[in-house]
Amino acid sequence: MRDSINQAKLTLEIENFLKRLKRERTKWDGFYSQLTNLLLDFDDIYDPDEEYTGYLQFFVILIYDLQRIDCDYFGLMDELKIIGYREMRTWFLDMSDVVEKGYKTIEKQKDENKGELRKYCESIIDKYSRVLVIRVDLGYLQKYSSRIRVDDIYNDLDVLLNRIQNKDGIFKHVIGFAWGIEQGGRSKGFHCHLAIIYNSAYRDGSAAYWGNKIIALWKEITRDYGQGYNCWNRERVKELRSRDGLGIGLIYRRDSTQVENFIRAMEYIADHHKRTPQYLRVKPKGRRVFGKGQLRVQYDRR
Repeated sequence: MRDSINQAKLTLEIENFLKRLKRERTKWDGFYSQLTNLLLDFDDIYDPDEEYTGYLQFFVILIYDLQRIDCDYFGLMDELKIIGYREMRTWFLDMSDVVEKGYKTIEKQKDENKGELRKYCESIIDKYSRVLVIRVDLGYLQKYSSRIRVDDIYNDLDVLLNRIQNKDGIFKHVIGFAWGIEQGGRSKGFHCHLAIIYNSAYRDGSAAYWGNKIIALWKEITRDYGQGYNCWNRERVKELRSRDGLGIGLIYRRDSTQVENFIRAMEYIADHHKRTPQYLRVKPKGRRVFGKGQLRVQYDRR
């Protein structure tokens, strides 16, 4: 595999290319050169142990069906020209129904995950009168983006989740957590939304403080390839407070507005941005894109 190929960026480029193929009835300038480059790059990063979502499935079929995928650039382009634009587009449209069903499955799973999170949060609030909620976004520095594959974020997150579940160090008084892995644009790449819920009866310190601690640990786990964003951002918090929408930090069970804001903030982890879908186009086989902790039966007696 060529190190210069950015897996997250390439899969987005392929998806955009195929969306255009679906829209355009006639060949556009540069179609064959663009398709040739995308196919060669995809062949370099293709891994049969990974799952490819939606439009990417068409490229998986192509690299298996094309006889000259292993030849040079011009040899592959010649084969694509022999197939022709109309035939290529017909192949793609023939499997469009399967692709659309895949996207509907993603939306259905997202709604189910949101439902799970709501019940989980309600159970936590039912057991604890006051909780401290931390939200961070974890990813990688852009200068390393060409080296990061989707299995990297899963492997790094596994290390972090193990620390959380074992209540190591800064996670000693954690009573709940949830995470979701997504794929953003060119600058964001593979990233994870993470929420940590502390029993505030035992955990001193602010959401800003513990969020920064978690980000520092993420950088350590990723050998300084990683970066993070603490959602307890002064300007963002001020804006949310101004419209009574703050759902992180110290949350009191007696305040129904705080509780509902907390649940909505947690649901975001299972939800994808509406205008720029951030679902994973590729992931290791058998892995989930969302997870949460298991609530222990331990009531807050205060």
